[in-house]
Amino acid sequence: MNLTSKSKVFHFSMKDGICIIDMNDEAKAVNSFTVSMLEDIDENLPKILANDKVEGIVITSSKKNCFAAGADISIFETFTSKDAGERGSKELHRIVNYFANAKVPTVAAIHGTCLGGGLELSLACHFRICTTHKSTQLGLPEVQLGILPGGGGTQRLPRLIGIAQALDLILTGKKVDGKKALKLGLVDDLVPENQLLEKAIALCKQNKFRKRVLPSSLGIVSSMQGSFDFQKIALEGNPLGRFLITKQSRGMVMKSTKGRYPAPLKALESVMRGVEVSLEKGLEIEAKLFGELVISEESRSLVHIFNIMTAAKKNPYSKTIQDSSKEQYTNDLEQGNSTVGILGAGLMGNGIATVLAEKDIRSVIIDKESSGLQRGLKSVSSYFEERFKKKRIKWFERDSKVYRVSPSLDFSVLKSSPIIIEAVFEDIKIKHDVLKKCEDSIPNSNFIFATNTSSLPISKIAATAKNPENVVGMHFFSPVPKMPLVEIITTEKTDPKAVSAVFDLATIMGKQIIVVNDGPGFYTTRILAFQIAEALNILAEGGKIEDVDEAMEKFGMPVGPITLLDEVGIDVGEHIIKVLFEPFSDRLKVPKEIENISKEGRKGRKNNKGFYVYLDGKKEKPDESIYKNFTQERKNLDHKKIADRCMYVFLNEAARCFDEKIIKSEDDGDLGAIFGLGFPPFLGGPFHYAKVLGKNKVKEKLKELSAKYGKRFEPTHYWDR
Repeated sequence: MNLTSKSKVFHFSMKDGICIIDMNDEAKAVNSFTVSMLEDIDENLPKILANDKVEGIVITSSKKNCFAAGADISIFETFTSKDAGERGSKELHRIVNYFANAKVPTVAAIHGTCLGGGLELSLACHFRICTTHKSTQLGLPEVQLGILPGGGGTQRLPRLIGIAQALDLILTGKKVDGKKALKLGLVDDLVPENQLLEKAIALCKQNKFRKRVLPSSLGIVSSMQGSFDFQKIALEGNPLGRFLITKQSRGMVMKSTKGRYPAPLKALESVMRGVEVSLEKGLEIEAKLFGELVISEESRSLVHIFNIMTAAKKNPYSKTIQDSSKEQYTNDLEQGNSTVGILGAGLMGNGIATVLAEKDIRSVIIDKESSGLQRGLKSVSSYFEERFKKKRIKWFERDSKVYRVSPSLDFSVLKSSPIIIEAVFEDIKIKHDVLKKCEDSIPNSNFIFATNTSSLPISKIAATAKNPENVVGMHFFSPVPKMPLVEIITTEKTDPKAVSAVFDLATIMGKQIIVVNDGPGFYTTRILAFQIAEALNILAEGGKIEDVDEAMEKFGMPVGPITLLDEVGIDVGEHIIKVLFEPFSDRLKVPKEIENISKEGRKGRKNNKGFYVYLDGKKEKPDESIYKNFTQERKNLDHKKIADRCMYVFLNEAARCFDEKIIKSEDDGDLGAIFGLGFPPFLGGPFHYAKVLGKNKVKEKLKELSAKYGKRFEPTHYWDR
């Protein structure tokens, strides 16, 4: 066949009258929909479809573990108006319709990632077949970027698998494997990877004279799988049933997003309006709503996060060191030839061990008491037992992962640990003591000592080390299995090899990573401490606990600062604030009342005694008895003013960290705040948010707050850049 391919993405061949289209973008690690790729389809598909010798079309990918990962995100930046976004969606509809409207059978042969636009192209094909391989994942994750599927996904998916099942995928952005896809009716067959092309060609030939058409609307009940689902018909095949689905789905969306993310609601609207009309009319609705979303601030913020997350995955130190260092550390760990040493079997230590075990990395936990080890191992075991009960893993996977964690009271077992993660109490003397024990127990002392501290300067911890260049900060967040961020902290003496090794280890653990320079509280703890201190100042001035928390939750934080202090532990919070008060005493204002609260034995949730009342471990109402520690009477304060104080002090301190080169980029500042502290993703991070507000406006607001409340609000140099 005489076909051209400008973008070198598509490769064409014929086999038994079937045209095989192989997607393989040689310029990228994955296939993604770019403008040139769509132009490629537009140029070549008409030629294929006009060829009488073509009896069917199979589109597949020879890219390793990737069919198509969706649209190239940079395309969205070209949509500067609603109309431009709508036109873009309609253009994608026109392109994928080549496969939908072909007079010969079209089959998508899927192996690996098939997301977003990749799945929408597959939905436009008459048939789909996928592999059993674990890398095969199908989904429409567009809502996670603040948009909706704009290539026909909101129209074709509900017509194929039903409204309820389609909404479950579209509104959550969840992915399904091949087995689940077959059960849903999303694909027609499930085959081993080495049989994919053969089976796809056979499917094409079997349906040579059959053109499978999706139902025009769901008012007409149809069964794509050849059998009727009467329950689905009763619910989805009549207006009342569809009304109930809409109401329930909207309620679930509002509960999870609190109305701050418009994309799921627009996607719901697109699906429910679309199923009442023809497919063509439904696609018009989808395009219009896509255009509205793609230019929204929420979408811009979420796309910004996606871009900086992608960039942050690259190890910035890998090019500056020899490859042998990676082999020395993480390669041995992945191959099971060595273990990660973990000092301390408490909440952080057993959490780190749990995540390592989940990624099939062996670890050994050292603790000073056997009772501590028992509690730590019980926590690890409970985690995997819960996953087993929820049928997320098999019984043998549960057991094998638990067995990857070994307990010990003896430091000598660390001889086979190239990386040791210290997770003991936040006390410099204790950290020095365990570091010395490691050095005494490991003959060559050529190990990396990664300290999981949240506030103590790494340079002070490394001061007594034989090899201070091998000491690096590795700040995990609690609970470790759930919290995505790891903050890696370096000093002037830290060896790039050490940083690279812990970066690779954190990557294996599936963590989002930022690398910051040493300093009191580093980045995340420092800016959070200023925000929590401000919340306490507001309480000292007569504010109510619930008003402070509600104000910040309305702003978009997952929990308010007072609730967070209870969760972290009032004793831990007090300790961290004391550590940071010394270097930042010129502007970190902390109410004296916090000492009296701590002296009452209030530690928060962990001892069911904090700012809130706890019943059976569940947070109830604020504990008003705590107000006796404050001199001011309680009064109603404006939620907007509370949020302004807590957030602007946070923004200003983040900016100071950038000025002082604690963080190396604004993007790192955004990632750290979002994934470590729960800063609202729809705002894009503190630096992105400040730019949306306007740096001059932020500066003026800070001046106003500084005049009223003090130096902590005094604008830093960043706002003049």
